[in-house]
Amino acid sequence: MARKPIEKKLVNTRLLKEYASWVYCGACNATVAYLCYVTYNRFEFTYTCRCGSSGHVYIAFTHEPPIGMHEDSMKIIKNRLCCRKDDSPLASVVERNLLSYKLSVICASCNAEYHTREG
Repeated sequence: MARKPIEKKLVNTRLLKEYASWVYCGACNATVAYLCYVTYNRFEFTYTCRCGSSGHVYIAFTHEPPIGMHEDSMKIIKNRLCCRKDDSPLASVVERNLLSYKLSVICASCNAEYHTREG
């Protein structure tokens, strides 16, 4: 049975699929990120595209609090930001198409929360 998000908010952004896959800027249609399908409980992404437009994505499958926030950055495996505990691929950011971004993600398998920021 497929997971269904309990909350989903997109601002000036569109997704290729319902709650995952490619993330596009709503103004210029540039690819800004890739979101993995079943490996996250919550994903929040705020960005400024190279076109100057700002966008936001918030998708949550649960409101359960995370076990803790990791100051360590996520592992990078084959261009994917991955969980430090179990190597679950969580997301990819297409930095060449962004001026800045802030990302927060909670891993579905271990419930660890990660934050990253550029620009």
